[in-house]
Amino acid sequence: MPNTNQIELCLPLSSVLVGALARMTAAIGTLDWFESVLNLLGTVCAVDSGGAMVYHRAQRPRRIVHRFNAQERTLPEDAYVSGPYVLDPHYQLFAAGCPSGVHWLRDIAPDDFFDSEYYRVFYSQIGLSDSIELLWRIDADSALNIFIERSIRNAKFQNSDLLAINQLLPVIFSAAAKHHELTSAALRRDTDTLTHRKVQNTIDNFARSLLTQRERQVLFYMISGYSSALTAQRLKTSEGTIKNHRKNIHRKLDIGSQAELFSLFINCIPFAAPDGQADPLQRYQSAPASAHAFSLLETVPVRS
Repeated sequence: MPNTNQIELCLPLSSVLVGALARMTAAIGTLDWFESVLNLLGTVCAVDSGGAMVYHRAQRPRRIVHRFNAQERTLPEDAYVSGPYVLDPHYQLFAAGCPSGVHWLRDIAPDDFFDSEYYRVFYSQIGLSDSIELLWRIDADSALNIFIERSIRNAKFQNSDLLAINQLLPVIFSAAAKHHELTSAALRRDTDTLTHRKVQNTIDNFARSLLTQRERQVLFYMISGYSSALTAQRLKTSEGTIKNHRKNIHRKLDIGSQAELFSLFINCIPFAAPDGQADPLQRYQSAPASAHAFSLLETVPVRS
């Protein structure tokens, strides 16, 4: 007869872990709660940096807390939320409607993501090699994203790290629900829909004066880190057709590399008209040079 009183623990119930759980519980409803969650996660796996933000469908992500080594970050703190977030696999998963859960970059990234310009600028150039996200759905249009990261100086996350985090997940998500209940009014006061509308307009209309609708679909997959093969699978066509589209995109935009394409897309975001169908590329190219945003790629040298 099985022993129904047997208790199985995958994590050692150490005094450090119990103390971190107690502090997280005590901090519910206060400004310290997010920090206490990061501290709790740090007791079960090594964490080099991390933070918390709220994802929205109708506005840009709202950063709540971010821990990082400033000496390893060469980009401005607001570079991510100024528009490039739309290319992040974690954000794209949220936008696709994924449920609450733990998402490891290794499992959700497109096949060419680690060779993409987005990865070069927003991961490797800020000293990151890996990330894990705890996504808690607030509703269909918003979610809390608690993320932890590993530096390129250290090993990437392992399956054992994911297992440990999943053991804590029910406790963290229950605490998140109570914390949101107590603080949701404050979250609603901080909105920024204009930036997100410009980002969405750039996705919808970038280079529409030069490219076909299908080419613009292929372009977005390109800058998101999808290979020709995976793009063909998503768009239900052949890899050869996608390669031809890619050649046409480079020719029509007069560019010779992924870096140029990525830079052009990002720098067009401020020129997007949120409520229209004008091509932000045309507005960018017709604006005086003094009005052009600086290129992120110009400030981020390739690391050897």
